[in-house]
Amino acid sequence: MPSSRKKLVSRKSAARKPAQSKGRKTAPKSKAIIRPDLLLESAKVVLFSYRYGGAQNHGFSYVSPQAKAVVGVAAAALMKSADALRLHPDDVERYNARVLGAMAKGEDVNAQIRVMLSSSEVHWVQLSAWRQSKKNRVSIYSGVVLDIDAHKLAEAETLNTLDRMEQAQDIAKLGWYDMNVQDRVIDLTSEFADNLGLPFAPGGRVTGVQADKYREAFLNAIHPEDRERYMSIISDPTWRRTEFDYRVLTRSNEVRHLCSRIQRTTDKNGNRVRDFAVILDITERKRMEEDLRAQAATDPLTGVPNRRSFETTARREVERARRYAKPFSVLALDIDHFKRVNDTYGHDIGDIVLKGVSRICLEKLRVTDILARLGGEEFAMLLPETDIDAATNLAERLRYAIESNPIVTAKGALPVTVSLGVAQYAPNEPTIEAALKRADEAMYEAKRSGRNKIVVAKLPSLVRAVS
Repeated sequence: MPSSRKKLVSRKSAARKPAQSKGRKTAPKSKAIIRPDLLLESAKVVLFSYRYGGAQNHGFSYVSPQAKAVVGVAAAALMKSADALRLHPDDVERYNARVLGAMAKGEDVNAQIRVMLSSSEVHWVQLSAWRQSKKNRVSIYSGVVLDIDAHKLAEAETLNTLDRMEQAQDIAKLGWYDMNVQDRVIDLTSEFADNLGLPFAPGGRVTGVQADKYREAFLNAIHPEDRERYMSIISDPTWRRTEFDYRVLTRSNEVRHLCSRIQRTTDKNGNRVRDFAVILDITERKRMEEDLRAQAATDPLTGVPNRRSFETTARREVERARRYAKPFSVLALDIDHFKRVNDTYGHDIGDIVLKGVSRICLEKLRVTDILARLGGEEFAMLLPETDIDAATNLAERLRYAIESNPIVTAKGALPVTVSLGVAQYAPNEPTIEAALKRADEAMYEAKRSGRNKIVVAKLPSLVRAVS
């Protein structure tokens, strides 16, 4: 039977023995010694033992020396009386419920509470304890107290930042979605679903077949006139970041304007993997832009188009007339003796007269006809698909309607008359200006020949008076 004794080596043999056998690594000369007590001392951690035998029989049986730095009370004072722990007044009830209440039930302890390091300095600590044994109705707990004040401060700042982001998101009506194309997973916000009038997925995530259905519902929500453009942008493999506007139809059939800003991730082969998109509701902005465009194209006093808008519309009508060989005519209208109205009654009454003449003209014109104020008391009318005879008849109806309906003002009903020039656009004229000039010249001829009448411009330059 082999002996269990270790073989001893004499000092001489040991002295002759080489320091290292061939092929063996040299042992390190010194080893770093880990000192748990030093680590514990440098960390903001308190170890403790606690005995709990009832509401009147409990307290610390051991507290590590770090207690003063972590909870503001010396370890000896805590072991003398647990009441030495200075709790924040608002956390006393929480301590009694989550710490002492848990011990009374024999449960593990886990609580975040505030302690008073001084009269003005408050720190958050995490107190955790686990029951080790129970004897004679006394439970023995081992636990740890961690200083989590920095963590709580960062948590509060994070929550504050998130709260501000949510407020900004709510104000801006901002939503987002994160779509993993290959795994068929979509994370989204309720704002994104609301913008489209789609049901919000529980937890903000849809996967597999549900993700496919959600994508289909999203595409169906896009306005039919914008769907093809949207699909061409999304399917373009060349971009990595893009931004574009489009319209959607909600479930209530309301048109909303959205702006998508999308960041795309691809694999090494350039295949689309992930789209992260921020969706901004720009409906109000679009409405404001439309209002501004309307204001820029509208006479602020009468509400009818201004000269710039009239010329733009007239150019389009010229193109249409030349393409389809359709006639159209223009009328030039000027209020007779308007300066006398301003000088006699004031500009406020003059403004009422201008608005009254505009209103009568709009009542007599067709929906397709365009009335514009060119400036002062001068107006122009564009009459699509109207030849010279029909335009002359309309001009006479306008002249008679204005003459027959005095404008009601604060100074009484004022009789008003107008002079009109009529011209038909000639197909060989490259622009509308030539027809407008002939109508304008005809209108001035009506004023020179007595006012309250119509003059029709002949092609190219002959005119005739119509009573």
